[in-house]
Amino acid sequence: MKGLVTLVMKGRVQAIVATVVFAMAALLITPMAVVSAAIVVLATLRNGAREGLLVALSGILAIAGLGGLMFQMPLALALLGLMLWMPAWGLAVVLGNSGSLARTLETAAFGGLAVVGLQYLLLQDPAMFWDETLQQLVQLDPAAIPEDQQREFFAVIAGWMPGGIAASWLVSMSLALMLGRWGQALLDRPGAFGAEFRELRFSRTWLLLLPVLLGLSFLAYGGEPSLAGQFYLVGMTLFLLQGISVAHALVNNLGAQAGWLFGLYFLLLVGAPHSVTAVAAAGYADGWLNFRAKVRGSSQRPPSE
Repeated sequence: MKGLVTLVMKGRVQAIVATVVFAMAALLITPMAVVSAAIVVLATLRNGAREGLLVALSGILAIAGLGGLMFQMPLALALLGLMLWMPAWGLAVVLGNSGSLARTLETAAFGGLAVVGLQYLLLQDPAMFWDETLQQLVQLDPAAIPEDQQREFFAVIAGWMPGGIAASWLVSMSLALMLGRWGQALLDRPGAFGAEFRELRFSRTWLLLLPVLLGLSFLAYGGEPSLAGQFYLVGMTLFLLQGISVAHALVNNLGAQAGWLFGLYFLLLVGAPHSVTAVAAAGYADGWLNFRAKVRGSSQRPPSE
């Protein structure tokens, strides 16, 4: 893996080519978009904001050209590159200047809040927009699910789509940031990213903000989709990351087998959304109780005689 990262960082041309290739691969395998954005992050962290911007802008021009030649859609692919790489570049600049992964992820969360706000501002009725979009994109068999149940199903999902889209964007940008940071550590300071991620903690502002948003969502809107509820989804996504960080730290501090982490990720996938909510709740609780400090203290305490 280090050889691949070294090859990508060998020069500007290699970084641009890798960025575009992974972005094109994302048209078939969606997670490749995260790898593409991570290369922009890595180029920015290692070579500075100007170099990272050149990689991103050159990649946008290249993918627009390929989009015109292959699909006759240069503008659509240019927009894809713009939406994928410019936020990644901006967050990498924040990370490079601050040196704090937690503060940078909080900045990304504010970007997620902006994604929600823009949907409410531009779409007028986001729930109706997403309801119509989902019904066009997702075709279910009326024999298996009656049409009235389909309409009810789409209406429920559509109501929470603004926050879901924003949370998904936040997860994608967070993964790109962490993958880029891991690549930087792999080349310059092996093992540094793991130590940094295991200490991931978000500020008390978010700890205080989330109960307010949750209270507004239930007291003012009865738990129905609302702007406060959508913001709450974005905030809880941060604590999902902190919950995963806590799990990594506990496994490391207790000397447990890595299989526990594989089990965690498996449960996150197959048990969603309940498993995701549980891990996010654990991350939020850690914000107040600091489980990692307690485990370190107990493991370092000398045995009683």
